[in-house]
Amino acid sequence: MYLLAECAFLSLMFSLYWLCRQRRRYLIRRIGKRAFDNVYHVGRNIFFMLRRYTLEISGDTSALSRGCILYSFHFGVWELMPPTLAKMGYRLGIIVNRNSETNGPIIGKLFDTLLHRWRSMIGVTVFYKENTLEIVRFLKSGGIFGILVDGDTMFQKFPKTQKLARLCRVPLIPFAAYRRAGKGVLDVGCDLPDLVRTMPNEYMWFYKSR
Repeated sequence: MYLLAECAFLSLMFSLYWLCRQRRRYLIRRIGKRAFDNVYHVGRNIFFMLRRYTLEISGDTSALSRGCILYSFHFGVWELMPPTLAKMGYRLGIIVNRNSETNGPIIGKLFDTLLHRWRSMIGVTVFYKENTLEIVRFLKSGGIFGILVDGDTMFQKFPKTQKLARLCRVPLIPFAAYRRAGKGVLDVGCDLPDLVRTMPNEYMWFYKSR
């Protein structure tokens, strides 16, 4: 049953790949012949995230109890970091984009509502870019704030994230969540660029800034 559901989801991903001509060309420009393979791996990762698997934690987690900023890329199964840590009792907050700003008011608002419910149902606080003061208060009160810093480049949003960390006097820690041997791993304190080099198909190369 799982295999059939995954195959159906991958069929949807490849259909979107062919229908979204502009994004397809952008992907091919970035990675060339590996584009089709990348869509396959990203599709499997998204399906894995929808199943809400809990990740096994690797790396130094000592700073998490004091509050910090955890940053990553659109890599692997990144959406599973917040629910994994929330289940362990940590107070998690994440910043997200509003789809209604780029995908039209009706479809965008529907996606925003569904994603907000999916992300917040296990106690994760969802912030938007206009919630700056709330984010600062959250961090200063010891919360863990998750952010993806990539855009048109890998570290496009990293300088602003550094400023936020300095303002709130909290550590800035990289993380990656990915599948390994059929299980999910949350790697805290990893080398993100090195992971992208060694596992390039885990990165969502067709992502771009909105």
